[in-house]
Amino acid sequence: MFARLMKSVSIALILCLALISTSDATKLAGEFLATGFGARALGMGGAFVSIADDASAVYWNPAGLTQLEQSQVLFMHSERFGNLVDYDCISIARPLSGEPGEETVGAVSIIWLRVSDILLTSHLNEAGKDFVDSNGNGNWDPGERRLLRPDMVKRESDNEIAGYLSYSKRFGPKLSAGLNAKVIWKKIAEISSLGFGLDAGILYEMMSNWMVGINVQDFTGTPLYWDGWYYTDGDRGELDKHDVSTKETIYPTVKVGSSYTLPVASISGKLVFAADCDVKFEGLAIEETDFWAGDVSADVRLGLLYEYNRILRLGLGMDRRKLSAGAGLNVSQFSLDYAFWRDTEIDNTHRVSVSMNF
Repeated sequence: MFARLMKSVSIALILCLALISTSDATKLAGEFLATGFGARALGMGGAFVSIADDASAVYWNPAGLTQLEQSQVLFMHSERFGNLVDYDCISIARPLSGEPGEETVGAVSIIWLRVSDILLTSHLNEAGKDFVDSNGNGNWDPGERRLLRPDMVKRESDNEIAGYLSYSKRFGPKLSAGLNAKVIWKKIAEISSLGFGLDAGILYEMMSNWMVGINVQDFTGTPLYWDGWYYTDGDRGELDKHDVSTKETIYPTVKVGSSYTLPVASISGKLVFAADCDVKFEGLAIEETDFWAGDVSADVRLGLLYEYNRILRLGLGMDRRKLSAGAGLNVSQFSLDYAFWRDTEIDNTHRVSVSMNF
């Protein structure tokens, strides 16, 4: 069954890529969704596609929702890059129906990224007043010094939101499949976009304690339709209004993962080893990804989790060559997790999530 299913998934993916190969895909158009959510998963470096056993499975692999035996709500708050970016997520998952081996689960989730107090200077382009025109061409060029005019600088916020509606079903004791329908909305200043997309995933138990998972995000290509306006300085000292009406497309991301759970009686717990690979098709440069070949790139995620008696857990991971770590605690129906991601280029990121079963 698994071999036939993998063949069907491969054929479907090839057809999807062929359908959008001539579309106006835009590099990094869906980058705010590349992080994922759930501090337990992120503490393992995001190597969670084949684990996906809590409400954050909506992002990592919707097929994993069938592992939930109770309803669950999960909330995560993240302060990224030294409080420059706020990143919040909430997911509510609920078992729906089904006999053993045929369970179905539904979920509703929201991801919200926001950046406040962005300084906009696109309308400040008057030579001698807004910048030093070193070459005398009347236009600002990279390297020419800008002159500060605090009273003319505009402050705006960037908001990027994704809403998910998810459904997952188990097909026998080993195989589950899931689907996300999602809406994406972005807004910065007076320019906003709206888009709709689909994700699909499968989760399969190869043998006892060994799981594999595949999640194809945006598998048909997710269009983003932009509309709005912005201003620049006019020739007569007045502001010129420029209308914006364009379209971007988010290419698919194929997330493939495998994990193995090793019970260890001597330490009263278990070890979970996980490895994921995110394959993208948007032409990333070599400095933006782990591996690169033409328009295809791949990022590797590695994770290790130790769980003591289903109460305490410690995680360690590698997310795109950067270290992550996490810790968690279960108390009754509540779980609390913290994850740390080390970024040597900007600043470190801290994530905290809380979940409750009911």
